Amino acid sequence: MIKYKSYIAWITLVVVFATVLMPVAPAHAAAVGQTTDADKPSSNGLLNILLGLLLGKLFGNMVDTNSSAGGSPATLGSATGGKEMMGFYAEWWPTDTSSYTALAKNVDKIKTIIPFWGTIEANGALTDRGGNDHASVVKYAHANGVKVLLMVNNAKQTGATTPIHTVLASPALRRTAIDNIEAYVKKYGLDGVNIDFEMVPAGDRAGLTAFMKELYGRLKPQGYIVSIDVFPKTDENNDVSVAYDYGQLAQYADRIVIMAYDNHGVWSGAGPIADINWVENNLKYALKFIPKNKLYLGVAGYGYDWSSKGVESLEYAPLMELADKFGATVAWDEASKSPHFSYTGADGVKHDVWFENSKSVAYKLDLVRKYDIAGAALWKLGEEDPGYWRVVQDKFAL
Repeated sequence: MIKYKSYIAWITLVVVFATVLMPVAPAHAAAVGQTTDADKPSSNGLLNILLGLLLGKLFGNMVDTNSSAGGSPATLGSATGGKEMMGFYAEWWPTDTSSYTALAKNVDKIKTIIPFWGTIEANGALTDRGGNDHASVVKYAHANGVKVLLMVNNAKQTGATTPIHTVLASPALRRTAIDNIEAYVKKYGLDGVNIDFEMVPAGDRAGLTAFMKELYGRLKPQGYIVSIDVFPKTDENNDVSVAYDYGQLAQYADRIVIMAYDNHGVWSGAGPIADINWVENNLKYALKFIPKNKLYLGVAGYGYDWSSKGVESLEYAPLMELADKFGATVAWDEASKSPHFSYTGADGVKHDVWFENSKSVAYKLDLVRKYDIAGAALWKLGEEDPGYWRVVQDKFAL
């Protein structure tokens, strides 16, 4: 703020100086490159030079103040205004209303929901995942000023061929998939689409970019929002995240959600779901390529239970029931800013549990504010600690 006050003072001095010493200018401007009397030498040449130096220095400093080192693409956009909380919305069985209940309780804090309703098959078809009445969900959301983006994932691999590779490698199948997405969005009067293609082969990096370019070209001119979820990374060497070309995707998406969770999971030993240091490092890398006004930080509402029997994903409420049942004390890992506990089951098997709660998510939302990105996106509505929403209201000033 002090710097801006000094800039204003400089501007005032320059204007006064110019008003006193310069003659009245003609009331017209010349096109760039066109020679006019103003281009010719005059007795005011020295004054013009001084003014140019002063203004150049002034505005140069202003640009430097708002730019990060290196001039990355992220400096081109700024998430001005309030932060947005988006919520992924899923129904795992026909009578599953947990996401709807969470939405209804916190509709004043949620600006966008992303219902997991569609799956793209290997032939480009869009399979409806079912669940509750879609039209009723959309009607309720819109009545409360909440946008609705169709979440579309990719079919899982069942044989030698990866379905998403088949689609992305074929211009015809990409077009078919986009046709089906457009039809679905229009059928339910949605506000746009969220692409959640995961475990995309590294070799399909160009194909994924092409798909998003074509999807954006189809839907954006019609006023729809186009978004995509991407795996986190800190370099381009991890095969599971190579397919996401952050810089290219940023050109063809209005919103990009970095899925900064599953730091530990079914493929690893017990540990934090989203170590705060890991989250921040992934966020900083993403900001090298993605404008901050397009970037959303994905946050988790769940936890994992590790034991010799395997790894189980559980929602917050069942996890707390486990801790209570077995008399486990919830501990806090200061380094990762994560809660965890251990217990021994009735069968004598030891379990280690790491999860997310309102305390840990507060540190993630602080990163949203620290790096001035657009907001956060919760996976998923209904799984979270109910205390999340007090934190969201506080951190995002809703």
